[in-house]
Amino acid sequence: MKKTILVVLAVLSVLTSLACAAVVDESGDTGSLKPDEVFNYTDLAADWYRDAVSNFGYPGIFSEDTMFRPEQRITRMEYARLLRKALNIEFRYFAATDIRDYFDDVNNEDAGASALYDLVTAGVIDGGGSFRPNDSIERESMIHYAIRALDYVTNGSYAVPLMLPKPFADEATADEEYIDDINKAALLKLIFGRGNNMLFPKEAATRAEAVVFTERLVKLYESLMSGVKISASAFVESGSLKMALVIENTGSDEVTINHNSGQKFDFKVLDEDGNILYTWSADKLFIQAVTTTTIEAGERVEFSAKIESDAYDPIRDKASIVKAFIVGTSEEFQIDSDGYTAKIA
Repeated sequence: MKKTILVVLAVLSVLTSLACAAVVDESGDTGSLKPDEVFNYTDLAADWYRDAVSNFGYPGIFSEDTMFRPEQRITRMEYARLLRKALNIEFRYFAATDIRDYFDDVNNEDAGASALYDLVTAGVIDGGGSFRPNDSIERESMIHYAIRALDYVTNGSYAVPLMLPKPFADEATADEEYIDDINKAALLKLIFGRGNNMLFPKEAATRAEAVVFTERLVKLYESLMSGVKISASAFVESGSLKMALVIENTGSDEVTINHNSGQKFDFKVLDEDGNILYTWSADKLFIQAVTTTTIEAGERVEFSAKIESDAYDPIRDKASIVKAFIVGTSEEFQIDSDGYTAKIA
């Protein structure tokens, strides 16, 4: 939901929220949950980030001719602009703003100055001193700003699983002030470890990583606002891989999923590079008839499947994540066609 607040700078007080048109800053950053620009990048080589770039690789922020440069480090200002635009965090002010009120190394004419001002106003970024706009942003800072932004656009009204996530192997290298946000991001399945559950919190984020992370963030936000919570899980037990997809209706009205056949769900096992190792439905037959799944308010449904040890053993050493899919459509909430990811535990 678009949130617009009139801010009176003269008295530094926030007045009643009013609906208004999008504010466009000097860099052309118009808030939008969906892309409003033409994407013609010619250097999108990998599947794991291609769709995310198509949705959130805004040319006004990233374009250099026809190149996105996915492996290039994203700067702190680029990420601020990306986050503000993707989550539509913008304000209309009665008086002209001056970014120098908050940072001594950013000027009003700099691309993204208005976006940065909005994020400070929203409490996503703390103002004061230097922002270092052209420095690369560390992964821990990217996570920190994203969780703050999610808290802002949802008013913090979302549930986080009570169980603590398995600590990242290098979590001790992260700044202590970011640990809670890192844990929350892990529980919300916004971040996953690499290799031996490594986060690399001090490593600079790339453009590709930033847009993939932002896509997950926006999809989570949209699902939270719909009143439907979807989560996936996968774990090994007695040599077999157990997979589950849970759809919980936390809203006040029933929701319906329409399926074109008897297949209501699917699971895919992928390696660390995103290559598909196993597809649950590949050897299954389903009735060719329209079916529905109805979930009453306050209720949940669970779709589950198991890969027996004889089928899982050949891929065990490579298997890293599971993607769970809802096979169908709904008018009440958005179904992610890219699936719902779970790290194999």
